Amino acid sequence: MSLEGLLALGFEPAGVEPTVVEAGRADAGYVLALERPGMGTKIALSLRADSPDRADTAAREAFARLDRLTALLNRYDSASALSTLNDAGSLSDAPPALTAVVDLALAIGRVTAGAFDPTVAPLVNLFGGGEPRVPPTEVGLVMAPGRRQRPDAAPDPATLAEVRDLIGREYIRRQGRRIGFARQGMSLTLDGVAKGWIVDAMATGLHDAGIHDFLLDAGGDIRAHGRPEPGRPWTVAIQDPDLGEDWPDVIALHRGAVATSGSYEFYFDPGRTRHHIVAGGDAKSPNELVSVTVCAPDAATADALATAVFVLGPDAGSACIESMCGCECLLVTPDGDRHPTSGWAALSLQGR
Repeated sequence: MSLEGLLALGFEPAGVEPTVVEAGRADAGYVLALERPGMGTKIALSLRADSPDRADTAAREAFARLDRLTALLNRYDSASALSTLNDAGSLSDAPPALTAVVDLALAIGRVTAGAFDPTVAPLVNLFGGGEPRVPPTEVGLVMAPGRRQRPDAAPDPATLAEVRDLIGREYIRRQGRRIGFARQGMSLTLDGVAKGWIVDAMATGLHDAGIHDFLLDAGGDIRAHGRPEPGRPWTVAIQDPDLGEDWPDVIALHRGAVATSGSYEFYFDPGRTRHHIVAGGDAKSPNELVSVTVCAPDAATADALATAVFVLGPDAGSACIESMCGCECLLVTPDGDRHPTSGWAALSLQGR
């Protein structure tokens, strides 16, 4: 497909160099804030270092990790390892990053009674989430959020039945570095976990470079450590499902991660009944919630659990998070009601 065709479908050029939002000396050292497109969203990095050189070196390595890992895990890139697996049905020498993310996806699936299932890719594609993939010569392009194709018609029952036969974590075969599918036509989406996993890898790179005060935000998948300045925590506003400024909450984050999933992010029909979160069991997009925010020790876990809780629904989802050490969540229903888990209040800054 031509560059013009990709741009018409909603892809846009991704700048290679990040934009400097803030840079300069502060009482607590050197402060640097950068932004750059990546993973179909905006990546924002804020950090505090002891020198400009350390800040610049650490930031460059973090963004380099972003690019290396995205090239492996992006199902919209025809040259990625994930696309190779999906096209061939098996991969005998999968890169460690791919096996690690697949294993994490399967583990989250087990602890959420199957609510998180990476094999729902054919269903997401059927609903409208299977845009043409970026060819290797155009890896500098990203899908612009909110510009995905939205078919008006619901899938016909016969096609839906065929797709449902391709869904099931039990049909994934894992041994050593080999990943394979037991049924022809299966494919994986790691959209619900890979972004958080890459954010964690970027955070590890910052730690390795001697940066201990930072906040990474990849379109709502956030990982933080330390403080922006002495005596003040990082603050995170939870996205308003109506995309306004009626934030469900504002929380303090000293270390760990937070991720939000919402039906408002990507939807495929005018009524928003089919969106990017789907339940493999009934082949539908869940509608009991409009937003799920999960706090967890790492961004990959928060990312995957936010999707899983959306599928589980308010009662089962809250119970799942309550059973997990170090995790909390805030649920928002279509009528605007907010349902936090028992430990959420300790994170909230509202009312203090």
